[in-house]
Amino acid sequence: MYNYCVQRNFKPVIGNRIIELDTVDSTNNYANRIFGSGAFEDGVVINARQQLAGRGQQDHGWTGEAGKNLTLTVCLRPRFLAPDRQFQLNKAIALGVLDFIRSYMLPAHLISHAGTHIKWPNDIYLGYRKIGGILIENKIMGPILESSIAGIGVNINQTTFPPDIPNPVSLVQLLGHETDLKDALFCLCRFLDRRYSELRKGEPGKPDPEFDENLMGFDQWRNFMIDGFQTEGRIRGVDSFGRLLIEFLTGEIRPFSHREVEYIL
Repeated sequence: MYNYCVQRNFKPVIGNRIIELDTVDSTNNYANRIFGSGAFEDGVVINARQQLAGRGQQDHGWTGEAGKNLTLTVCLRPRFLAPDRQFQLNKAIALGVLDFIRSYMLPAHLISHAGTHIKWPNDIYLGYRKIGGILIENKIMGPILESSIAGIGVNINQTTFPPDIPNPVSLVQLLGHETDLKDALFCLCRFLDRRYSELRKGEPGKPDPEFDENLMGFDQWRNFMIDGFQTEGRIRGVDSFGRLLIEFLTGEIRPFSHREVEYIL
């Protein structure tokens, strides 16, 4: 898997153009201001050394030390996807980020595939510690998914974090050495591009079962907070709308949207 990053004899979609910024409020905000005008092609990447107002899921912020991490937005025009299939893009992006993390961990024999997860809907965890997050914003025009901007943050070389951030971790803390951010950006773009290509080609079986199987807690009985109560259940995957499917001890399987269910880690 790791050698895939150094194959430079092809032209990617994601990463065909990279816009480097020193400081920005957030790369997603920048993308909304610029990409929305139609000036950029499919796959342009906006990469920032520092975000002053980075955004995460559910109006949460994304805080990172300047020049230490990957903070970027991928701008896409996935017009081949119907609006009711837009969560397929979330799956592809999340799996691409997961591929990227594993490409650094596996050669060092530090962590197995079982230790890296997608925490629904769009966080990347090593064990029970968060290393990355994704925020995807879609623009729909009638029957077409006109554009998507995928904000991605991955902790790379940061060693200290604000105390209000729960359970963060970075590559440097696990590898014991810093990672070149330009190489990491190139590598991440390649993995994202491969997943996006699979999605665009409509390859059968991708990415549905793989996404489900890589969910934190998939097919494991564990506790969740639902409607203010602790409840035991197990994750069975996601439905076509991206809702989390949880099976309860009664055998009932129910779908849950954002904020309707919380993992107990």
